Amino acid sequence: MKHASVRRAAAGLAVLLSTSGLTACGGAEGTVVEGPWEDVVAAAEEEGSVSFYSVMPDVQNKRLVAAFKKEYPEITVNLTRGAGELPARVESEIKSKAEGADVFLYSDPAWFTNQKGAFIEADGPSLKGWHDDAWAVKNKAILPSALPYSMIVWNKEIFPKGFKTWEDTVDPSVKGKLGLRTDVTTSIAGYLDFQEKELGEEHLVKSGKLSPKFYPSVVTMTQAVASGEIGVTNISTPSTVKQMQAQGAPIEAIVPHPSYWIEWGAAALDKSRRPNSARVFLDFMMSEKGQAAINGDGFGAAGRDGVEGAIELPEDARMLDSSSYTPERIEEANKKFKKWFG
Repeated sequence: MKHASVRRAAAGLAVLLSTSGLTACGGAEGTVVEGPWEDVVAAAEEEGSVSFYSVMPDVQNKRLVAAFKKEYPEITVNLTRGAGELPARVESEIKSKAEGADVFLYSDPAWFTNQKGAFIEADGPSLKGWHDDAWAVKNKAILPSALPYSMIVWNKEIFPKGFKTWEDTVDPSVKGKLGLRTDVTTSIAGYLDFQEKELGEEHLVKSGKLSPKFYPSVVTMTQAVASGEIGVTNISTPSTVKQMQAQGAPIEAIVPHPSYWIEWGAAALDKSRRPNSARVFLDFMMSEKGQAAINGDGFGAAGRDGVEGAIELPEDARMLDSSSYTPERIEEANKKFKKWFG
C-alpha cells in the first residue's frame, strides 16, 4: 500500500484450448491458461464462475461484485461472507485440495505470508501501476486496502457534543456507555499494544473502570451505538459507519490522532477449480475500478494512484504488523486484556 510516508474448467476448457491454440499448465484442480490476457479472460468466461471468500463488510463486497459483474458479465461471483472462522476453512481446503474458495480476502496479511506457496501468481494487466509496497506476498498476494481501525463513533442523541480526542473517551460521563471488542484477535492485540504505547497504560485502566460492554464484531458494536444500546466505541471501519449513516443512523465518527490502521490481504488460490476466473477476479481487484469499489467514498487507502474517493494514510498512522503477533504474543495480550477489563 503506498503510504503518505496497504467446474466448468474441464471438457469445455479443453475444447477451448484445442480450438484456440492456447497453451496451459497446472494440476488436476484446474488448468491455468498461458498466453495473452484475452485468452485468460476467454478461459475464465468458459469456467463461468468464481468463488470469493471475504471478510469485507457487506457494502464493499456488494460494490466489488457489482463492478466486476459489469466488467465481466459472463462470470458469476459466488460470495461467502465470513469472519475469523474463514482462515481455518481455507487452510483445510488447501490441505485437502477441496472445492471451495478461488479467491480469499482476509484482514491479516501475515496469513498470506504463512501460506505463500498456495497462491497463483498475479500476472494480469493491472500489475501496471500497482504500488511496490502493496503486496503481502510479492506478485502473489495483494494488499487491496488499508483502513483506520481506531475510529471514535458516537450516538449524537446520547453525546450531542461529540468527541474530539482519545482522552474524551475515558471521561466519567462515558461510564456504562462504552463499547469494546470482546475477543483478542491479532488486530485487537495490536490495537491494545498501540494504545498502551501511544496513550499509556493508564488510558486502558481508565477504559476498564468505565464498565464497558463487549461485542464480538465491529458491525454489531457500531449497530449498538446507532441503536443507543451504548453511546460510543473506539473501534469501527469507515464503510460500516458510512453505510449506517446512509440508512439514517444518528451517529458521527472521527479518526483521532495518532491513529491505528489495518490492512487486508487477498490472493487467488492455486488449488482452485477455476484458476483463470480467480486470476481475472484478483486482477480486477487491483484495477482502478476494483480499487474504487473497495476504497472509494472514503472507505480505505488504495494500492494504486488515481482511485477516486480513496483516502490517504496520515503521517501519524500506526500500521498493524500482524507478522509479529506470535501465539505467545497473543497470549500476553490476553493476559493484559483480562487485567484491564476483567
